[in-house]
Amino acid sequence: MDIIKTRGNADALPAFEMQYESLVSPSVMHPSRMSFTSPANPPVDKETEGTYLNGKCLEMAHAIVLFPEAPVSCVRLLELRVPAHAAEGGEAILGCQFDMERDILYSVKWYKDGREFYRYVPDSQHPISHFATPGVMVDVRRSSSTVVTLVHLTRESAGLYRCEVSGEAPLFATVHEEKYITIYLLPETKPILTGLKEKYNVGDRVRANCTSSGSRPEAQLKWLINNRLVGKNYIRGPWYRATMRDDVTETILELKFTVGSHHFNFDTMELKCQATIAPLYQQETVYQVLRKDIIPMDSFTDIPELGEQPVPTFPDFGDTSKLPLEDETGRVIALLPQPIIKPQSEIEFEIIITIGDYKNGRIISK
Repeated sequence: MDIIKTRGNADALPAFEMQYESLVSPSVMHPSRMSFTSPANPPVDKETEGTYLNGKCLEMAHAIVLFPEAPVSCVRLLELRVPAHAAEGGEAILGCQFDMERDILYSVKWYKDGREFYRYVPDSQHPISHFATPGVMVDVRRSSSTVVTLVHLTRESAGLYRCEVSGEAPLFATVHEEKYITIYLLPETKPILTGLKEKYNVGDRVRANCTSSGSRPEAQLKWLINNRLVGKNYIRGPWYRATMRDDVTETILELKFTVGSHHFNFDTMELKCQATIAPLYQQETVYQVLRKDIIPMDSFTDIPELGEQPVPTFPDFGDTSKLPLEDETGRVIALLPQPIIKPQSEIEFEIIITIGDYKNGRIISK
């Protein structure tokens, strides 16, 4: 909802109110008796006179009476982009989109907790000005009429940020909107797991801790086994441990259970701890556990020994270095040597003519 402020002689309004009674909302009254509170906007400065028009511009009806020669104008604030959360040590980009319609921009101002820290005046010799404010450091090179970049955020950077847009004289029509930023301190590392062994058997007891380093607020921890969230009977805690900074704590969550066969998936068990600080941070640490009674096969050389095996025996065929050549009657007429394989894949052999009987690979008669 937009807030419209007018500056001028408020005493001229009573005579005008009756004439424009049908145009103005019943809640719009003389500034001396109107309320400056709206559900969508915080209270306006007490010295500022203005009118809430249910989110719509009334074409500055009162201003026409106060300044008959002034052009009818309506300043509208289209969107305020302020992150609800930001990380300590990081940056925040504030955006303020507005529509001047037929008015001329006089200034854009930014406030933190009611204190002005940034001003943009297009007609000034130096359009951008910024003022020292605790927890606020402006990167001028990345700031303009619609964007303000804050860097090196600290805990003091948390607060209520307001954008205020004003039109030119003589009306100085002004609208504003504000949002709150919360600053979180995120853990510097992933969750740390302690107390785990490399191997477990069915029936073994598992007791391990997951620790998230210092943060603000505390990290939310959870344990998972094989990517399934464990039940409450598996965990103890969380516990919180103080650090060197009074506003920062470490978070610890214990995992405890008795190993069952259903905890193994292909003889391995995956234990995982996740740490979350929504919506800025989520990290996890994974630990793989082996089943103790399973022999791991890490390489082709890791083959279990099978013990000494007997050497196979074969029947004695005598001299087999040469092959017998028989005639039609079955008599051996020659012994052929084994073929010799040459590089050119050519086969050579000798034929030795022998006459006699052949028995057990030897010539017994000629």
